[in-house]
Amino acid sequence: MRCKAGIQQIILSAAFVLLLANVTQAAAKLKDGPARLSTPSSAGATLTKPPVAEPLDPNAPSKPTKLDVPALEPFDPNAPLIPTVPTTPVKEPFDPNAPLIPAAPTTTPVKEPFDPNAPPRATIPIGPNLTFGGFVELQADTKRRYGLGARSDDATSIFIPKFSPAFSYDPNQYLQIYANPTIETPVAFEETVDNTQTPAVKLNLAFLTLKNIVDGARLQVGRQRFIDNRRWLFNENMDAARLAYQYENVSLELSASRLDLFQRDLLNRERKDTGETFINYYSYLDYKFGQKNHVGLFALYQDEQLLDQKHPIFFGLQSEGRILKHLKYWVQTAIVRGTDNTKHIRGEAIDVGLTQVFDGAMEPSITVGYAYGTGDGNPNDNVDTSFRQSGFQGNSDKFNGAARFKYYGEVLDPRLSNIMIFTGGVGIRPGEKTSYDLVYHYYLQDHAVPKISGSDLTTDPAGLSKHVGSGLDFIAGYQEIAALQTKFVLGYFLPGRAFADTSRDGAFVASILFRYNFY
Repeated sequence: MRCKAGIQQIILSAAFVLLLANVTQAAAKLKDGPARLSTPSSAGATLTKPPVAEPLDPNAPSKPTKLDVPALEPFDPNAPLIPTVPTTPVKEPFDPNAPLIPAAPTTTPVKEPFDPNAPPRATIPIGPNLTFGGFVELQADTKRRYGLGARSDDATSIFIPKFSPAFSYDPNQYLQIYANPTIETPVAFEETVDNTQTPAVKLNLAFLTLKNIVDGARLQVGRQRFIDNRRWLFNENMDAARLAYQYENVSLELSASRLDLFQRDLLNRERKDTGETFINYYSYLDYKFGQKNHVGLFALYQDEQLLDQKHPIFFGLQSEGRILKHLKYWVQTAIVRGTDNTKHIRGEAIDVGLTQVFDGAMEPSITVGYAYGTGDGNPNDNVDTSFRQSGFQGNSDKFNGAARFKYYGEVLDPRLSNIMIFTGGVGIRPGEKTSYDLVYHYYLQDHAVPKISGSDLTTDPAGLSKHVGSGLDFIAGYQEIAALQTKFVLGYFLPGRAFADTSRDGAFVASILFRYNFY
């Protein structure tokens, strides 16, 4: 018999006990004498004796620290995981807000793609050991004919202004507190159903980090960001206790998390039912090899708390890097086992692809990809052979561009379950931080069923054909102006024979986003 009622309290209590113990230890260290700082500084800064060679942070403020004062670098939740080459070998500290799959080391500057879900950096001093930052954002989306019919009123358009400040308190090299509330007021200016939009003040991130007490280890407790490089497993902010350790090219992460364990909307006392009641137990082991490659192994066990019916466990491998100088690759593969009510889960999935970048003006590139998640051909037996993703995935990445996009299609955007996706794309980069991508998708079901998992379409297929349809997306990213990020998306989906003859009209989406960062 499972002890469901107290598992969350046990996890959090243990985390906070460890937290208090380590804070006490850190305070004792500080009381005994000044600690030798090993925090990376901005370019040109000097540390206290004895000198420690640290990697250059490309996202650090341009203003150098004073030479006679130990530098405490402001917390940067968006700093690239790829550091510039240090003067001497150094163990790179774990970044709890960086991708769970570490990027490979490189000797060239990083072209960081625009990530609409990234939290802001806090680098502006506003008090002793207290820094501030944030962004303002304007986003407009319009979706049309998602019912795949000819009705002209099948449209939804929404405008979302957002203000997202961030605060970081770093009293010493052992302790760090970060908070990121978000204020947004959605405005629907075209909508077919009555869906009143109200202002919201959300607690986006709020966590405490213990670091440097044990060399290479870091403990983080609170609402924090869970992501991996391709957002295939995670792209969500969750309440969690997370422990990470890194030694040279090997890193290990262990965590327990739950979505919205504490209320997210601070203005709404009524708790919103997200439908996600899993406690997630996650472990990840990563190894960097060569100059631009890594491979990682993961295990994820999801324990449903509400109905106690679903208990999937995932095992998988993730790898990304370069085969040749201009030939990039990615590999994602996983199996899922466990139980769903009375059924045994037996699903598999794979996602592989190549991007070839060519020399010359505008850096043209070609990408090919294939993704497959198994379906269930016999729903009447006691085995479910459908693969399912974690439920917290984002399925977004870039090929060779400057902006992330939904790599399974901007309109259909399915979960990788009972589906095959063939992808082809071309792209150019007219500037270092400007890109244009044109991406095509062809969709087939593994088994013809009247459902597409995760899709936003309001019409389901008839279940008589595997041919779901095809999609075409155009993505433009622009970051040439300092602190300004712009992303523009056009997406179109043409339904196939899987849909009834009365539902063959194409669906369309257009989105534009402007973000100004201040830090």
